[in-house]
Amino acid sequence: MMGIKKWIFGFCMLVLFGMLQGYTQNSLSDKDLEDLIALKTNQVYEDPESCIQFGLEVYEDKSNDMDIRVKALALVSLAYSSKRDYQKALEYISLANELMEQVDNSLLAIEILSKTGILYQQMNIYDKSIEFLDKTEKACLAYPNRDSVRTFLAKTYIVKGFIYRENLSCDIALNFFEKGIKEYEAKGLFYETNLSIAYYNKGNCYATLSQYEEAKESYNKSIELAKVKGANSLVSFAQKGLAEVYAQEERYQEAVDLLQNALSQSKDVGDLVLNQGIYQGLFENYLALDNWEQYQVYYTHFLATKDEIQLSERNSISDAIQENDRLKDVQIDNIQSRFSFNIKVILVAGIMLLGGIVFMEIKDKNRIKALKRQVENLQKTKP
Repeated sequence: MMGIKKWIFGFCMLVLFGMLQGYTQNSLSDKDLEDLIALKTNQVYEDPESCIQFGLEVYEDKSNDMDIRVKALALVSLAYSSKRDYQKALEYISLANELMEQVDNSLLAIEILSKTGILYQQMNIYDKSIEFLDKTEKACLAYPNRDSVRTFLAKTYIVKGFIYRENLSCDIALNFFEKGIKEYEAKGLFYETNLSIAYYNKGNCYATLSQYEEAKESYNKSIELAKVKGANSLVSFAQKGLAEVYAQEERYQEAVDLLQNALSQSKDVGDLVLNQGIYQGLFENYLALDNWEQYQVYYTHFLATKDEIQLSERNSISDAIQENDRLKDVQIDNIQSRFSFNIKVILVAGIMLLGGIVFMEIKDKNRIKALKRQVENLQKTKP
């Protein structure tokens, strides 16, 4: 009997806890929700699914301020982007842009424009990316407090640098990388990772232009900044770039030593593209050193990684096609459903209209008959 009472008490406490938890979630202030969105933003690469679920819940709760709902959509977009599902990411950032028409918040508008431009760059849609990045830059330069928008302006310049470098305009790209770096450095602390990426890409541009001393300086700066944050993948990328410069200078053994260090740094990262680049550098430098045994080892690793990347890309394309087909089926079902509904509405309206006409016709006929009877009665009563 006591066991049953304990079970009932425990069950009641569980229900009460759930009610309290639901009440707490529903009574979160805007500041609490903003803090949670910021926290989730830092978790998108570790747990994108929970970020998507949380973001959608916040967005769909229409009692939340529109600013909060827009930020929630930006979180959802970023989470899909981290999964490389760029179509879904674009869907939600586009919705955020639409809702911004109902929001009077210049800083949030700049954030959404920036995220949209960056997303288009990730999708290699460079004309649209430049369009949104230009809008971001213009809005940042017009904003009264420069310090509040420096990070957005820095990202804008650096992403523009990516685009121009991709289009083999390294002279122009270098100018944008430098402008982005200055904005980050003016902002102060906590931007080592972003600066490391900027210096790495700056080094790539110098290497393309055969300005090897400047390239080495940029790569070393990138390595230094990445180590501050313990960003092993960035350290490895910069080391790979520096090794390529060493190879151009025929310093093959130094290149091999650096690439081996980069490989060790990246072993837990799992970046196939990075590993492929390191393996390629290793087999090319071992070939230059006439070390055929090591050449064969790393050439085999290179081919295996290349096949793995191609398989992953094929699977991604297949998934994208299936998802696209699914969305088309949903759209067709929605169209058919709306068409069917419209037909039903038209039929019901037609029947009601016809019924009304018939009713009025019958009513008119009855009224005419009544009038005729009145006339006949009047004629009968005349002397």
